[in-house]
Amino acid sequence: MAFEALFPAFRDERILHDQGGLLIVDKPPGVVVHGGDEQRAGDLVSRLKSMLRARGQSDYLGVHQRLDVGTSGAIAFTRDPALNAAIAAQMEGHAVERVYVAVVSHGTRRSALADSGALEQRLLTDKGQTRVVQSGGQRAFTRYRTLHRVRDRSMLELRPETGRTHQLRVQLAHVGAAIVGDAAYGGLAAERLFLHARDLAFETPTLRCTAPVPKAFDDALHQRTAGLGTGARLREALLDAGCLRTPLCTETDAFRVVNDLGDGVPGVCVDRYGDYAVLSLSSPEASDRCRELADLLLELGAEGVYVKQRARADLRRESHGELAPKEPLVGRAVHGALQVREKNARFHVTLDDGLSCGLFVDQRENRARLAGFCGGQQVLNLFSYTCSFSVHAALASAARVTSVDLSGSALARGRDNFRLNGLDPEAHSFVQTDALEWLLRAAKRGEKFGVVILDPPSFSTSGKGKTFRVADGYQRALALVFAVLEPGGRVLAVTNHRKTSLSMFRKLARDAARDAGREIMQLKDLPSPLDCPPGPNGPLPAKSVLISLK
Repeated sequence: MAFEALFPAFRDERILHDQGGLLIVDKPPGVVVHGGDEQRAGDLVSRLKSMLRARGQSDYLGVHQRLDVGTSGAIAFTRDPALNAAIAAQMEGHAVERVYVAVVSHGTRRSALADSGALEQRLLTDKGQTRVVQSGGQRAFTRYRTLHRVRDRSMLELRPETGRTHQLRVQLAHVGAAIVGDAAYGGLAAERLFLHARDLAFETPTLRCTAPVPKAFDDALHQRTAGLGTGARLREALLDAGCLRTPLCTETDAFRVVNDLGDGVPGVCVDRYGDYAVLSLSSPEASDRCRELADLLLELGAEGVYVKQRARADLRRESHGELAPKEPLVGRAVHGALQVREKNARFHVTLDDGLSCGLFVDQRENRARLAGFCGGQQVLNLFSYTCSFSVHAALASAARVTSVDLSGSALARGRDNFRLNGLDPEAHSFVQTDALEWLLRAAKRGEKFGVVILDPPSFSTSGKGKTFRVADGYQRALALVFAVLEPGGRVLAVTNHRKTSLSMFRKLARDAARDAGREIMQLKDLPSPLDCPPGPNGPLPAKSVLISLK
């Protein structure tokens, strides 16, 4: 299987100790310790159990501690049930030494932190959020010292003597020194939560393990512009990103392997299509290191690596041959369309024909959500491109799917995708025209739809010289969609416009409902998929909301 080296259940390099019945690992950020999506079994415990089974060993694991999903570092599990009582007693008696490192910002007001000292408050947790209270709650006590201070940021060493939910995060935020990247408690925006469990020491057995502090912490402390770093650091980031995606391999062979700043690899996206990789580059540094990245992907199992240059400029002035060469940079070429799978659906993609391949992998989870509520419905897919949303709707027994796009070649590929999935294109509608003009005509005809997908490009032009920009056109487009939506109908609204935040997107939806004279019953933010972890400013690349109207 291609890419096999990139998708282990857990990386051997992150195992700190595995003997005497005690397993200690260096948890990467972005992985929940226990729970999460049970079907995918992507939590740390499930991953470690899978790793042990693959070795032919017992998969027993005793869980005695947690780390927040965004926190990295040392965490221990028992592999021998006979150790459980001793480890549990040490945990409950606070005899286990735990040392964390955090990068904090002192913000606009003076922090109450000295060079060293202690934090003591009472904390109350309700519905997953923790706050400081004057009475009641539970005592939380942490010793700290400042390791380095650079302008308005500090790197702290933290030694909690109690173990409350979100203890370090809440205590530091309370004294005006929120952890960088901790959006839940007022921390500055960053690509990750800068909290790391560095040391873990037990009395019985006598053992100390250290998880090295990631180099990104020093960058955050000095407020350096994120870069790709050394070759070794780049390799580590790619391997961690691949491991995070491992649970996807059983359900699809088309997904994002690396997601730019969401994976700490600025300017780089890597998409997997079958046995091939598509390397998208959007920064000068990424472009300069293109061959290094491609060689690494080839080493890790890609049959071939295609390159797409995505400069932040008007791409109409560049030739597709320069931006998206037809031949792979390394490895062997794909000849013709490549078939990929996505759960029960199949799609044809082309890696050698322009910047887009025919399937936007970042919308996989939205396609799955759509299938859950479009049965028996009249479904409208606007800016449908090659009709991947339409295929999932039709497979989920939508009464009829109407796909609208300006490109005849894209719609032809959409019909091909229908046939590939055993669907009759003649039972559905494919309309080649401007989507917004079509909406106006549909409203005049009195057409109504139960489900609408609105996922336009950030910028596009029509054959009539008209332009569409998300910044000034999405609200009008959504208002036109609301005019053809049945009472109780749903709209899946998506934008990949980087300058439009989720809060801005929600406001835009509310303003569009006002313009259309409709009332919103539900406006729900949709989470980022596993393979598109959020960047410093939220979901990346796309923001998605599900809108229900009365």
